[in-house]
Amino acid sequence: MMTTPNTITENKNGKKTREAMLRERVVIRLALDETGPMIAGILKDNGIELPEADWNHVFPHWLIACDKDDVIGCVMVLPAKPVGYAEFLMVKPSVSFKLRAIAVRKLIVAAMATVQAGKASYVACNIAENNEKFSGVIEKLGVSKFHRRTLYVKKLTP
Repeated sequence: MMTTPNTITENKNGKKTREAMLRERVVIRLALDETGPMIAGILKDNGIELPEADWNHVFPHWLIACDKDDVIGCVMVLPAKPVGYAEFLMVKPSVSFKLRAIAVRKLIVAAMATVQAGKASYVACNIAENNEKFSGVIEKLGVSKFHRRTLYVKKLTP
């Protein structure tokens, strides 16, 4: 599993900076099925509920950001050719701003690496039009707007 490298920066006294210590704390992992309910909780905390969705089978399509043993963020990754997708990138709102920013960046980089490993030419994602801060974050990673669209969902019944 690929994760982003941890760049260690030191202060004048040769000690790690607070940001470097926070960067080391956030680890990206492949979500196992037992983390599905935690992923559902993170989405719900961010205003996204999918009633009656089966969150017991998320492997191998989700990456999670962990701070120690706590799952603090997630992203659904769908490697496909020629376009792979990274969707539902969310971090717990209760996490500090700095830790949230680190988790978001690491999740984005890991999602792109996962899609690229699947031999995709592009990675695509949806972002709410009013989320200018997040748009700014991903644009710094070389992502550009492609198309304006509305996302629809339908519950599938067995």
